[in-house]
Amino acid sequence: MHARDEARAREDAVARRAPLSGPAADTAARPAHELLSLQSSAGNANVVRMLGGQGAPVVQRSKLSSGNIAFTNVSLKFPESQGKATRVLELLSANTAIRSFLDGRTCRITLEKRTSQAPADVVDKGADGVFVTMAAYYLENYDIGYIVGMLCHEFGIHPMAAAAPTMRDEEEAFRGVPFPVPGLEDRQHPDGFASMNTDAAKQADHVLGVIPRSPRYTIYRDLTLEMADLLLRDARNEEPGAREQDVTDLIDCFLMDVASIAATNDNRLRGMPVLGNSEGPAIRQDIAAVYNAYKSRLSDDLSEERQPIKPLFPPEKTPEAVKADFNTLLGRITKGAFRAWSIDNSD
Repeated sequence: MHARDEARAREDAVARRAPLSGPAADTAARPAHELLSLQSSAGNANVVRMLGGQGAPVVQRSKLSSGNIAFTNVSLKFPESQGKATRVLELLSANTAIRSFLDGRTCRITLEKRTSQAPADVVDKGADGVFVTMAAYYLENYDIGYIVGMLCHEFGIHPMAAAAPTMRDEEEAFRGVPFPVPGLEDRQHPDGFASMNTDAAKQADHVLGVIPRSPRYTIYRDLTLEMADLLLRDARNEEPGAREQDVTDLIDCFLMDVASIAATNDNRLRGMPVLGNSEGPAIRQDIAAVYNAYKSRLSDDLSEERQPIKPLFPPEKTPEAVKADFNTLLGRITKGAFRAWSIDNSD
């Protein structure tokens, strides 16, 4: 009986330390030039083999929530981590596509000191809820547009697409078929044209998620565009920490993700600016060309209601900018291997 009382007292203490969601801390001072592209981070497992990064066990303590979505262990000691986490929760819980996917279920986001895996993964456990594991360095070092852009990839390409009732049947026509890569139609290629194919991809669902007009791509794109609507709304309403740059960052994140997958058939390590990668410059040139092609397609397909987003699209991507994105990734992973201050490890 005494042991149960002690356990209950500890739980009450944790509950008292966990405040309700509040306004996000002002992050407008973060340097706008610190760009991270989802395409860069999604290949972390391969990158970390070169960096020797290690993960660490997660200790879950406090909880920060918005509706049925919560961070389980974000540190509340630092205004920046608390503010960013609150902002992410507000955006996820306001997104109608994510709310529909959750359908009243809980969603728990746990930070982890990880560098040898993707920056996040999302696992749908049915009635038990949806569980997200996010790299602490990602929350700590990247601006809101990139954070929610990465989560749009994780939700949209993976469990949300898998949960679509007709997805399996609709995707059968796309499996094992070489699809032309947008932006590389005129590029000489041994097979006649530059293509992406699920059979040769590292992850088939990644390729299925970037084939224009495919069902998985449509879910991912629409989820991202709704997130852009929310970011723009908050910026126009002058919500604390909200900036129009968030919209630009989100679209850049989406475009770099789809471009790097399509240009490399989901073998993104080929574009890394590392010693011995002789094909890197040519691959980065391809990624830039594909990025700009997807950008043009996305802009042309915007509905009338979404035209205010168009002026906030990022500029044309150059091979030098692609290289900068990769180098940013390498630096951020290295930084994340040393410390994870956004995780609450208190007793």
